[in-house]
Amino acid sequence: MEGKPSVLHYGNLLSWITMRFQRFLVSIFLLTCSCSVQQKKPQATKTEKPTYFVTVPIDKFSEIRTPCVTINIDDRAFSMELDLGYRGDLKLAKEFIDSIGSKESIRQKIMYNFRGRELITNQYRIPNIKIQNATFTKIVLQEEVREFLKDTTFVRDGGEPSPREHGKLGWELFCNTTLLVDIKNSQLIMCDSPGTLKQHGYCLENFTQTPLLLERGLVEIETITPEGPLRCMLDTGATWNILNRSIEEGKSIDQAIWEPENILEYPFFKISEKDFGKIPFCRIPIQAPIRIDGVLGMDFFQENLVFLDFTGKVAYFHPYSSEPLKQEL
Repeated sequence: MEGKPSVLHYGNLLSWITMRFQRFLVSIFLLTCSCSVQQKKPQATKTEKPTYFVTVPIDKFSEIRTPCVTINIDDRAFSMELDLGYRGDLKLAKEFIDSIGSKESIRQKIMYNFRGRELITNQYRIPNIKIQNATFTKIVLQEEVREFLKDTTFVRDGGEPSPREHGKLGWELFCNTTLLVDIKNSQLIMCDSPGTLKQHGYCLENFTQTPLLLERGLVEIETITPEGPLRCMLDTGATWNILNRSIEEGKSIDQAIWEPENILEYPFFKISEKDFGKIPFCRIPIQAPIRIDGVLGMDFFQENLVFLDFTGKVAYFHPYSSEPLKQEL
């Protein structure tokens, strides 16, 4: 069946996808006004090598199409959404936080969503989490307030959003490592460097490279469109691609978000002079504390392999439709 995706997240607005859903739902990214610095470089267990290469299977995709993986806290498994639009380590709903005995309360934090709404949430510190055979230490755990999700999730029929996963993994969890997001093959790969990824057969020479911009607390890149430069936020927690644009006076975001005429398709979309083809964007105002030009959501990630070198501050992109991504070793 062809048509608009039934489930949408405001951080994820892009092309029309052939999918079947019970309801139309859109979910939107959250922004934080501050961040903490931690040492979270993962260390692969049961190995004496100084390098590491950890493959993490994507167990499923949420109703808003966010990739979900399993992590372990205090010997308990949790299903988590990978949300690169979330600035932080880890976020869990209060009912799950209460069950974690190793947590230590540290502070409260102010967050904002795309509507500009402010929220004060609780933060805790936990010793570590495990993802496959990689261990991340000194983790800041944030409380997810369920009511806040209603501002960032759109249900086309006006109903209530479906229950989400236990929580979210934010981009700061990976700030001392590299992360390959391979949606086509349902996997994430964490490794110590681009060199290690190349040793495992990935032809990075075939990837498009561009600076990874992290100074504003977002995962961003510079792109070129027919309208000029566009600074785009990378957000796996968003369903479509988004352009920060005003909407018709008297019309609500909830109305505009579902209208086909609200979609703008650029005839070209360039990253470091490489044309990634026609990219559609949903035009919606983003009322955040800082200016966000655009968002590349799951529609973009479903068409392109994305490798983020957080330590080297370089982003690599490769369309799945282009030349081979890997070589046999």
